[in-house]
Amino acid sequence: MGVAIKPVYRVGVLGLGREGIDTLKFLNAAGLKPIGLDGRELAIFAWPVQRQIKRLTSELRLGPNYLAEINDLDIVFRSPGVPLNLPLLKKAKRRGVVMSSLMQIFFELCPAKIIGVTGTKGKSTTVNLIYHLLKNQLPGRVYLGGNVGKPVLTLLPKLTKKDWVTLELSSFQLEDLKLSPHISVLLNVSPEHLDRHHQFKKYFDAKSNIFVHQSKKDWLISSSDHLLTRAVLHKTKGKTFAYSTHKILPKGLYAMGGEIIYRHPKTKRRVVLCQRSQIPLLGEHNFENALAAIGVALLAGVKPAVVARRLVKFKSLPHRLELVGVINKTQFINDSMATTPIATMAALNTATEPVAVIIGGVSKRESLTELIQSLNNSRVNGIVLIGRSTPRLKREFKLARLRTPYTAAADLTKAVELAYRYVKSEGTVLLAPAFASFDMFKDAYDRGDQFRKIAKELIKQHK
Repeated sequence: MGVAIKPVYRVGVLGLGREGIDTLKFLNAAGLKPIGLDGRELAIFAWPVQRQIKRLTSELRLGPNYLAEINDLDIVFRSPGVPLNLPLLKKAKRRGVVMSSLMQIFFELCPAKIIGVTGTKGKSTTVNLIYHLLKNQLPGRVYLGGNVGKPVLTLLPKLTKKDWVTLELSSFQLEDLKLSPHISVLLNVSPEHLDRHHQFKKYFDAKSNIFVHQSKKDWLISSSDHLLTRAVLHKTKGKTFAYSTHKILPKGLYAMGGEIIYRHPKTKRRVVLCQRSQIPLLGEHNFENALAAIGVALLAGVKPAVVARRLVKFKSLPHRLELVGVINKTQFINDSMATTPIATMAALNTATEPVAVIIGGVSKRESLTELIQSLNNSRVNGIVLIGRSTPRLKREFKLARLRTPYTAAADLTKAVELAYRYVKSEGTVLLAPAFASFDMFKDAYDRGDQFRKIAKELIKQHK
């Protein structure tokens, strides 16, 4: 783990959420009982989790002063939800406290080949498609972990050199990672989490750790269509695999004339992989993500014909441009995982017009300029606002002189009803919130589940 942990070391786990508990379990199995630190009080956790935390820790430091004595620790394993730039953390690091993380442990101890995926939108869909394309097609076993799939540290005892692990990696997990995957995928990157990173450069620098530590034997997969990702393809120490949705590439993967074409990185041999229409995902952004996933499968050794056969069998994930149902010619689409303005803009571009969109939630200091331009469009019949961001959205709409009608709803049930009135006979009722969910819902999955339930009840009433 970079530093040999001995029983005399004082070890802490900072942040007792999902990853923190996984780290506690791993360290307990290694014979260590760490000190648990969290800014929340124990009572906020569910009772079974409270018992688990008590069992796995030697001491608990909780509440507002949880970092007060952090300097007496030797090693601290930080959970992704805890910002690196907290003054007491920075001070402790300067004084010699070693900072690590669950993901750093995994990268250092993992014998298998790691595939890592990051970006602002589409990570979950991409890693699931990669897993679908690779499963049962390679000599070793294929695992799905990270933010989706199984907790990564539980995989370690099972892994061999022949195996592959596909990970979805957030900027929070990457910002202090000192190793990079064997195959790294950098999807689209746009401003997000500025409440945490403060500057887009710092956010992008965190994302860049997915390729910064690669060797000459490793691969970076990214798009040649966007200025930022195209520039990145020239910065890595490893090998590169580019993809494009609209231009011919000398090597890599591109779409032209309704076909997806693969040019081998070494031989440049041209192979028509499949038809674009065979990719069962809505939206241009999902098409880009599919090309990235296909690139991973080809580099891992899956034959082009097998990739083409497996592509058509993939099903999109819940809460991601999910068609819930239809009333006459009006469709209800659940894209609750569209938690950024750029994701909402992408969803709007896929919807059958006219569109009524439900947006709102908790702001993360994102710019709304481009989103408002997308909403100020004849395709959009109406906007329904929900959640804590409603006052801000109303102010920005007024300043931008938004022409599209909009109204606010007290809850999601009313929001769906109002959105349906905007389109009524034909079009799309779209939940694509552009914001985080935790003002009104447990999480984005809960928000999507509730939308699905409300929409299905409304559909049932109109049968």
